[in-house]
Amino acid sequence: MSAYERTIRFADIDAAGFVFFARYLAICHEAYEQSLLEAGIELRAYFVAERTLLPVTKSQAQYLAPLQSGERVRVELSRTRLSDSGYRLDYRLVRLGAAEKLAALVQTEHLAIDLQTLERKPIPAALAQWLAAT
Repeated sequence: MSAYERTIRFADIDAAGFVFFARYLAICHEAYEQSLLEAGIELRAYFVAERTLLPVTKSQAQYLAPLQSGERVRVELSRTRLSDSGYRLDYRLVRLGAAEKLAALVQTEHLAIDLQTLERKPIPAALAQWLAAT
């Protein structure tokens, strides 16, 4: 599991003053990219070098407590390999402060596909190592 912390920005919120539902996925993706960077995988170079795309094939979210601009959030990321070419990422968004509160549970599933043929392919070695790391 890895963790990523950030402050909720004004650009994240909707007219009611709370994080817009789609921004939860964007915040989770920031945590995903940061975890990959910490493992030495920079996505832009990775896609070219490995000739691999990693699209989201499924996503779901459960919103448990609102988040507002200026609040701190920790995104806890865990990963599970599902098959030779697929994996799932599970995110727990925790509102930080005097009393931590679970704000959301988000899950995405990804599939490795060849950049040219757009066919499934095995998960490349560096990503497989990242998936296996705890």
